[in-house]
Amino acid sequence: MKKTLQKGFSLVELLVVVAIIGVLAGVGIVGYQSYTDSAKSRVAVANFNSVKRFVETELTLLNNNIQTVSGAISAGSSCSSLTPYTVYSNTLSDFVEGLTCYFATDGYGNAFKNPYDAAGGNQIVFSSAAADVKKGQVNVRFFPAADTTINGAVIPSGGIFAAGSTSGYFLVEYYTADGSAGSTGEYKAKEFQLK
Repeated sequence: MKKTLQKGFSLVELLVVVAIIGVLAGVGIVGYQSYTDSAKSRVAVANFNSVKRFVETELTLLNNNIQTVSGAISAGSSCSSLTPYTVYSNTLSDFVEGLTCYFATDGYGNAFKNPYDAAGGNQIVFSSAAADVKKGQVNVRFFPAADTTINGAVIPSGGIFAAGSTSGYFLVEYYTADGSAGSTGEYKAKEFQLK
């Protein structure tokens, strides 16, 4: 009877295969991390651009008397309030806070969650101090004074700044890092005027 030998892999061959798998896994993890960071950035900036386009549309309708009552924005800071914003009856603060509520996760419009926040917190915040704003968030706030440039957005001299007024300027800015807003390119802040 002929005896057959069973041949297996040597220890060296197994070690080479394990080393190759380790290198491939290391490269894959780094590539995956880069991919997820890039996706988060694209989503956050796309949401920032959506907010700016939404504000432009609303202000075109309201500033040109096409509408005197907003069809999308409620007046005030209560995100559960459905009282519509009305031109000259509500304040600039009511408009800006209503805009923030429109995009809040507990609001009544399109909820934008911050892609950099694992807990899924709001991406749009109202008049927060720079130190309190996290990476990826959009801060909607008022200009402090005339002839001011903030993160690339410029308020003209003679502008109205009081939140209690029925008209005036406000700012929409994107934060590229915790406490630091972008000021150039696609991260540049944009000023708006409610007339």
